[in-house]
Amino acid sequence: MAKKARKKVTSVREHPLRVPVSKKNPTGITIRDQHPRHLKGTYLDREEIESIFKNYDRKNITYPSKFEIKEYDKYDDLIAVWTDYFNKKFKVEPPLDPDMIKALIQSESDFIENPKNPLAAGIIQITPDTFQILQNPKGEVKEFIFRNIRKKDLKDPTINIPMGKSKSDYKKSALKKYRKAYAKLKK
Repeated sequence: MAKKARKKVTSVREHPLRVPVSKKNPTGITIRDQHPRHLKGTYLDREEIESIFKNYDRKNITYPSKFEIKEYDKYDDLIAVWTDYFNKKFKVEPPLDPDMIKALIQSESDFIENPKNPLAAGIIQITPDTFQILQNPKGEVKEFIFRNIRKKDLKDPTINIPMGKSKSDYKKSALKKYRKAYAKLKK
């Protein structure tokens, strides 16, 4: 008999939930409908992102190549850790090269943490649509989502880089732009 695959999402039954006392809920208790609950390891929130990065084993991980401009290298640790993390998490074959992420950053924001772009935010330009996709538990990346991340958090490279890396293949339209920067790194 074949083994059953473990579910990464479980359904939580209807249950009472404590809420602040208000006119709408004078007892401080409401009934929460049945809903899906993501299990640990199927999402990242700010706390998890910081913990993983701080405690990540950096032995034997590949770092991106150095650029001629030193300021471009200050994110190498973030790029290396998150590229390695997601390559292992999703068993990416062939594994994504950290130079691709570095080239993506260079082509999208020129390593400016918060470039003036009304359509996207952060060092890896994440659009509102991509931001929603990365947080939607019923969307196209439902197997692994980012929870409780606010739009203003996208300005922080420690949050923006893992989010941008996890959905880098969603950014196929940027492929032409960063191929040129990637070629420079591989010289």
